[in-house]
Parts: sequence; structure tokens; C-alpha cells
Amino acid sequence: MNTIYRKQTLFLLIAVLSSCGKPQPQASQLLARAEQLIEDYPDSALMLIDSIFYPEKSFNKKDYMYYCLVRVQARHKNYLPISEDTLIFEAKKYFTKKNNDFKTAALACYYSGWVHREQGDLNQAILDYKDAASYADKTNNTALNGLIQYNIGALFRSQGLFDEALHNYQLAEQLYLQSPEDNREKQVHCQSEIGQMFILHLENGKN
Repeated sequence: MNTIYRKQTLFLLIAVLSSCGKPQPQASQLLARAEQLIEDYPDSALMLIDSIFYPEKSFNKKDYMYYCLVRVQARHKNYLPISEDTLIFEAKKYFTKKNNDFKTAALACYYSGWVHREQGDLNQAILDYKDAASYADKTNNTALNGLIQYNIGALFRSQGLFDEALHNYQLAEQLYLQSPEDNREKQVHCQSEIGQMFILHLENGKN
């Protein structure tokens, strides 16, 4: 983490320690900082999220739902189990019914899918991912849509639906190509999966 982020994070954590036992006036700052760090420094983002001790008291309804989303996102990016983070289901309902922020709705659906996936409910996970894709289509965030399509492909692959998986991996690769961000590593992952799907398709055709 660079020096500026380190100092800002330390300042927020010191403020948190001084307000333990009551609603935190710094909660909104902690959540906003966690959101800023979550892609590049997910461990620091999770530390900030975990330092919010009374989220129900510290946030209004909308911000509390967003806290639930960012918390699941941070835990997932730190490779922690999220099967019990079922508040994301409530967040999904909130952001898909009461909010016009399509990116947030897409993320809420996507992480709802991940929780169902870890719970073993793959059918509901697919439905959540497809909801996520429908909201992502309404944004200009092609990288997010590519991520969703990649994971739809991964779910289809896990169920032996290789043709369907191939289609979604190909969609993901095209979306990553369209993104203004540098997604070369993700494109390589897509290409690897596409190659494996062709091999599996041929092997199944011989059986």
C-alpha cells in the first residue's frame, strides 16, 4: 500500500478505536475508503470493513445494504468463505428494486450468486449471475460484464455443460477486449478455458 493510503487508513482506524461502544461517526468514511481500496488492496479494504462494529446503527438503510455488499466483496477477494453472508440476498432485493445504479445492482446480483454457489445451490447461482449480466449490460462497464460471463461459463463447466460454457467464455473474452482497461491476464484465462472447452467437446464427441 502506498504511503498516502497507509496514513489515511491508520487515521481512520485510530478514530474507530476512540468511538467503540457507540454508533461510529466515521462509518461512512470507512466504507468509502474500503470501496476505494477493494480492487487493488482487498486486505486493507477488509480491515476497514471489519472495523465498523455497529453498521446497523451507523448507516441508513441504503448505506447499510451497500455495506453488506462491500463486506461480501471484500471477503471474497480475500479468499474467505462467504456461504453464511446471506445479508447479500437482502442487498440484492434492495438494489434491484429501489435503486437506479445498475453497476451496484449488478454487483449485488453477482455476489448473491457467489454465496449461492458456495452453498451448493448452483441453479440459483446461475439465475443470480444472469440477473447480474442483465444489469451490467445497462452500464458501460464491459470488464464487469466480462467477469460475470466468465463465471457463468465456470458454473456451466462444473455441471458438464461444455458447449454452454464455451459460449460464455467467448463472450467474456470479447468483453475484456472491448474494455478500456488492461485485461490481458483475464483474456489469457478466457482463452485457456476456451481451448479446454474445445478439447472436452471433442472428447465427449468420441464417447
